[in-house]
Amino acid sequence: GLVAERHDAVGEFVDAHRAAVDSTVGAIISAAGDVSATGLLRDRRQLAELTEIASASLGDCDALLIPTTTEHPTLAEVAADPVGVNSRLGTYTNFCNLMDMCAVAVPSGTAGDDQFGVSVIARSGADAVAVDVARLVVSPTPSVALPGATSTVGTSTDRPWPTLAGADATTLMVVGAHLRGQPLAFQLEDRGARWLGPALTAPVYRLASLDTSPPKPGLVRVGADEGASIGGELWLVGTAMLGDFLAALPAPMALGRVTLADGTEVVGFGCALDAWRAGEDITRHGDWPTYLRSVSALV
Repeated sequence: GLVAERHDAVGEFVDAHRAAVDSTVGAIISAAGDVSATGLLRDRRQLAELTEIASASLGDCDALLIPTTTEHPTLAEVAADPVGVNSRLGTYTNFCNLMDMCAVAVPSGTAGDDQFGVSVIARSGADAVAVDVARLVVSPTPSVALPGATSTVGTSTDRPWPTLAGADATTLMVVGAHLRGQPLAFQLEDRGARWLGPALTAPVYRLASLDTSPPKPGLVRVGADEGASIGGELWLVGTAMLGDFLAALPAPMALGRVTLADGTEVVGFGCALDAWRAGEDITRHGDWPTYLRSVSALV
């Protein structure tokens, strides 16, 4: 019954141009036009029930690690039995889209004379988690699988993760409680973000300790003759997770464009100007951790 969605999308074209459509695909889609509304509702209800059972069985697991496929058929083998071969190819993964889950497929070595790949499958919206776990099992060289299907943490490429896996990602500069070792770093880690390293802003910013509880830093842009370079860190965040992260930010914090010392513009933390003015200017310390150490030394 669920194939009826395909007929609704392209059935009219397929029925009118059967000669231009793959014969197997055309037969499946055309047949779906005969599915009754009752049949579709029955299948949707059964899918919802099975999805609920499957989701509950995951418990507190963040992701599944499974083989991507069962075999690597030749074109001739597919032509001889297109439905059977494609059904087998999806043995481990066909449920993913049906149950609204996300997945990342990566090469992970060899099995005998064949390439071997795995898929990391996570819940809906957990794209960054799937990508981050996949980083741990991808082959060191993306184009050449290594013997033994051995998992590895490293990669031979300098492209940052999750870009390596083809996922959209955004570079984020943090200057306060989301720095590594600070109390809110887990909010980035839980969203699958990867730490890229320390960074400095262009010398056009000032930093304040805001009048909040607990205290947090606020970064604002000022004139070139009034500012200084402020230290922070760069993280790579899956773009799908950035909106979720932004929604969790409390006032007066905000995200905007920040210019780095080399002129690069990235997304970064800022704050409302009135909140900055109500705080204590701590620009002279250069970064938030240095300011915190100076405060601790006075206690």
